[in-house]
Formats: sequence, structure tokens, C-alpha cells
Amino acid sequence: MSRHVTIRLDEEFHDRLKARAAALGTTVTALITEVTERELDEDRKNFLSGIEEFADHWGYFQERFGH
Repeated sequence: MSRHVTIRLDEEFHDRLKARAAALGTTVTALITEVTERELDEDRKNFLSGIEEFADHWGYFQERFGH
């Protein structure tokens, strides 16, 4: 079951959103849904957290294992 949600966007942002959706071959609704689902995905958050931790130690990896 899906729910109807109303949001307010300024015209410039809405135009940008429509253009992005069109470039991706999708609808504004589908794009907003995809981005929101991605933001709420705990596995994605854990993955991004791991990347940040890896980036914090990148210098060590370069020194230890070369470029």
C-alpha cells in the first residue's frame, strides 16, 4: 500500500528535480522515493561509515603497502 505525501518545493528546485528525473528516464515521484529509500537504508549507512573510517587511515595503507 502506498501513501500520498505532499511537500513544498521552491520553483527553481522543482525545475532542477524534474530535469534530473527526465535525464534519468524516471518521474519526480520515483526519484524522490529512490533517494529517500537510499537515505533510510541502514546497510548503506554502515557501508558509508566504513568508507569514512578507511579514508581516515588511507595514509597508513599507502605507507605500508605502497601506492
